[in-house]
Amino acid sequence: MGTEPVGNIYWIQFQSKANTPYSLGEPEYYLSPRAIERRNKHAIAIDSTDLPVNPAYVDSLKSLGFYVKHTSRWMNGAIVIPDKIQNIHSIVLPSFVKSIELRKGDPLKSTKLKFSDVDSLTAVKYGSSFTQVSMVGGQVLHNHSKGKGVVVGVIDAGFLNVNKIPAFNNLRSRNGILGSYDFVESGNSVYGELSHGTSVLSIMACSDEGVMIGSAPEADYWLLRSEDADTEFPVEEDYWIIAAEFADSVGCDVINTSLGYTTFDNPIFNHTYSEFDGKTMRISKAANLAVDKGIVVVCSAGNSGKDYWGHIVVPSEAEKVLCVAAVDTSKVVADFSSRGFTGEGFLPKPDISAMGADVSLVGGGGSLGIGSGTSFSSPVLAGFAACLVGAFPEKSASEIIEIIRKSGDRYPANDVEYGYGIPNFAKLFGAEIDTTTTTDTTTVNVINVEESNVMIYPNPFTNRLSILSGTSYNHFELISFEGKKVFSTSIHSSTSEISSEALSNLSKGVYFAVLKGDRKVKSLKLIKY
Repeated sequence: MGTEPVGNIYWIQFQSKANTPYSLGEPEYYLSPRAIERRNKHAIAIDSTDLPVNPAYVDSLKSLGFYVKHTSRWMNGAIVIPDKIQNIHSIVLPSFVKSIELRKGDPLKSTKLKFSDVDSLTAVKYGSSFTQVSMVGGQVLHNHSKGKGVVVGVIDAGFLNVNKIPAFNNLRSRNGILGSYDFVESGNSVYGELSHGTSVLSIMACSDEGVMIGSAPEADYWLLRSEDADTEFPVEEDYWIIAAEFADSVGCDVINTSLGYTTFDNPIFNHTYSEFDGKTMRISKAANLAVDKGIVVVCSAGNSGKDYWGHIVVPSEAEKVLCVAAVDTSKVVADFSSRGFTGEGFLPKPDISAMGADVSLVGGGGSLGIGSGTSFSSPVLAGFAACLVGAFPEKSASEIIEIIRKSGDRYPANDVEYGYGIPNFAKLFGAEIDTTTTTDTTTVNVINVEESNVMIYPNPFTNRLSILSGTSYNHFELISFEGKKVFSTSIHSSTSEISSEALSNLSKGVYFAVLKGDRKVKSLKLIKY
């Protein structure tokens, strides 16, 4: 365990033993034969108090800088000493910690540590969407609202297969799709063609723990088609207006529109820079009116950053709507993201930024993947806008939009690339969450062999795994996020190769790899692609 550090000693109480790799049915991995014999002799049941504490909890505490002196199976806790912690006041305890109590030392030199919802288990829960959610502190907002009771109108180009893709099973089973309408071809099904809206919806509405959780997983949705993808004519702006009016009539609280217009198939219809004053064009007037009528309107800035136009589009230029630019996983503005206009007479746009490069989403074929564009940064924030409506029902649409603007990390400064910057919704609830690091901790690509003595690769995997260990294990298992054993096999050396069709057939998501040997168990997280 290394040299014990000097300092205050604490008791940390864990919330539960959730997702432990140990099993009540296999006590030989944590109890001696004599202990098991004694229980059998006196008909004493082996129960959860016998299970060791979750080793993932211990690893997480170590990564924070705690020296873990002892753990208690019976009391589900640990004795710890702050070790590699320069400033204990800055420590944020993971959500699996129930409480912390000073047990030895100077109370005057102690401090009440803060709790966070940003930890490795939260990352596992959100799966592939963790980065886009945590970048804006969305997991904290979800503790207060996930959009339940809020209605979102998605105005887009089509929602291919949303009526049957498994990723939307939860949405359909709870009747979260309130209805749909095609304003381009009246009477047409919005599910029959064009997958752009499918991906946009998934970013907000998916709810599959360990795989992907959207920004408003409990909101209800209207699916509205206004875009004719075969052509580009101004009539599509008029379709948008009718769709927005419809969204108002059916009681939508939020509209997301990942559409935008500047130039058309016939250049005679093209917009000019001088029109972009936020209130002149008819579609912009309608967008502003929707906000006045109590709807939070969220629009993509456009993907013209690299072309000759270069600037934002309509209706995102409208004065009262929330115009969303795109950044990458490092919080750098994406090169494709449309910039605002500069000079007298132009509004400060975009308003805000969110992750729009390599966003986790579901395509029309039902597969989990990634996509890039302000089309995808917009629903990230539209979903969280719905959560804010749920958390602050007394606030008007314009007040919700202003809350989002002021939560930007550049506010009150505004520029033509980022707007007011990237929101941090955690701050709205007094949480001190550092969102500057957006690394997805569910992916463990490299494991320190000296520390853990085990390496499993590749991670993510498809149908093959290699195991390298300094000690011998004889059994390998994969446990699903829900705790179900989905794969097991014997292994016979410290270096093993596992190749199986069963691995290939596993669903995409997060799994726990469990290695078992002579009275020893090791667990690691793996991602299945």
